[in-house]
Amino acid sequence: IMTLVNSAATADVVINEIIQNPSAVTDANGEWFEVHNPTASAVDINGWTIRDDGSDSHLINNGGPLEVPAGGFLVLAANADSGSNGGVAVDYEYGGGFFLSNSGDELILEDLGATEIDRVEWDNGATFPDPNGASMSLRNPTLDNNVGANWCESNTTFGDGDRGTPGAANLCAGSGVPVIVI
Repeated sequence: IMTLVNSAATADVVINEIIQNPSAVTDANGEWFEVHNPTASAVDINGWTIRDDGSDSHLINNGGPLEVPAGGFLVLAANADSGSNGGVAVDYEYGGGFFLSNSGDELILEDLGATEIDRVEWDNGATFPDPNGASMSLRNPTLDNNVGANWCESNTTFGDGDRGTPGAANLCAGSGVPVIVI
């Protein structure tokens, strides 16, 4: 039996990987981000909000539970069609009302009560990786994801040729091994 969690007190969902500037397809078709649930219980994010500090906002409406599995990953993307999104297997499509800026932006995840669960604020490469055709990957989901040095550029090719690990543990350029959390 899986327990679904949907409260800020117990929800520990981490923004873990972001591809804001794909090369294999257009940004409108290929942008995606991944969340990770390091807890022992599934977390239902249906009804949560993704937004930035500007005007981009999207209420997650899956028509039912959208679970981030215990110890697992969930991919949210602008486009769920793997034939036109660069070959990404997507768990939830947020569509064209929410965008990930290439130069610098914020990605904020809020629960049902509008409590901020996680936030990443990347820059134009001054402190965060600024890859083209690759994701920014959090080196370890226990690290502060608002510190640019805790992110790397993914080196694993997926789908149509961009680099990232959508739906799986992150790999950082040069490491050759997945990031493992004990």
